[in-house]
Amino acid sequence: MMKSCFDRRSTRSRWVGRMAVMSCLLAAGCDEPAPTAPGPAPVVIEGTWSGSMIDRSAGTGQVLLTASGIETLALGTFTLTFADPSANVSGAITGRTQNAPTIDLSLAVQTAGRDCLAPGGMVFARLALSGNRMTGTYDPGVGCPLLGGGSIELTKR
Repeated sequence: MMKSCFDRRSTRSRWVGRMAVMSCLLAAGCDEPAPTAPGPAPVVIEGTWSGSMIDRSAGTGQVLLTASGIETLALGTFTLTFADPSANVSGAITGRTQNAPTIDLSLAVQTAGRDCLAPGGMVFARLALSGNRMTGTYDPGVGCPLLGGGSIELTKR
């Protein structure tokens, strides 16, 4: 009788030991990280753009615009250069792309040219995005009489 009691304990011990090993193996298999969602998409106008700005009062200038951002908001810088360097303007841009392919840009003048009253002038543009090109118009600059409104054409570099 002693033998059969000992055999049962031995079987139970092996069964408990096997269950412990199985539990450890299952737990180790659960250490795999959960899949993560992709990060936010870059803004559709992210990158460097160059082209021309034909202004009703200032004539033709060359535009360089650099933008980065997330989803529907772009932030960046711009420079507008003319044949007469004293008229050059530069500053910051904010772009709204939620209505793409219509892009709304706000250009905030930070370095004023000779015909701008002071930094702080604003220019608002509405552009159409088509592949690597944006074209459209802008309104007269507020605080910068140099910019009387006109057209912009940009190509992504």
